[in-house]
Amino acid sequence: MSSKCPTAPAGSRTLSLQVTIIKAGTLLARYHRGGWPADSFNPNTGKRIEIPEDGARFNPFSSPAGTNVATLYAANSKIAAALESVFHEVGHFPFPRFARVQLNEWNYSQLEVLRNLSMLELTNPRLRQLPVRGRKASIQENDLIHTPPGQYPATRSWARFLHASVADLDGLAWRPRLGGSGWAYVLFGDRCVSNSVRALGAPVPIDAGTELAEIEQIARSASILLI
Repeated sequence: MSSKCPTAPAGSRTLSLQVTIIKAGTLLARYHRGGWPADSFNPNTGKRIEIPEDGARFNPFSSPAGTNVATLYAANSKIAAALESVFHEVGHFPFPRFARVQLNEWNYSQLEVLRNLSMLELTNPRLRQLPVRGRKASIQENDLIHTPPGQYPATRSWARFLHASVADLDGLAWRPRLGGSGWAYVLFGDRCVSNSVRALGAPVPIDAGTELAEIEQIARSASILLI
């Protein structure tokens, strides 16, 4: 399979796809930097989809109205949340190193889901539902999750396509690139308004105490060396 991401289909037609529901009352894990409340959505103001450095794998992208969709990343476990945030830039090679001082930037928060959320799982069984113009095979998990940052414009284009084409879709779900258990999520801010998630308690720094011990264990489980 080619490592290049195909261009997302053009047009704005409604797709009927199988989705997974995150039920109201579910607790989510979120690692985030300071400066924003834990349950706030990144507005992606001034960011451009075609510039890899202007965001992450599934943001920024614009809505049909032309403005960037706000996004929030979380996960259903601390392992998945840490691997897709704190350790997001770690390469897939033997015993990568991660500087402990970088932990100073991060906090941990817990979110509560306040209503049922419809999520599309970016796994091969679900992605098999999507035709790709110009090739017989459907888009695959590797095309979206295991690509380098240089391919982010393409993966963001798929997020934009799915957001525009799947009615009432609240976000996307995927398995962490670095392995481990759990699911990572990106929620669409224009669909997940203020009654969708809320923070439980104040953010907790992860560079000391119990939170540091948990991060150290997550790093060991992913064969990441903290230095």
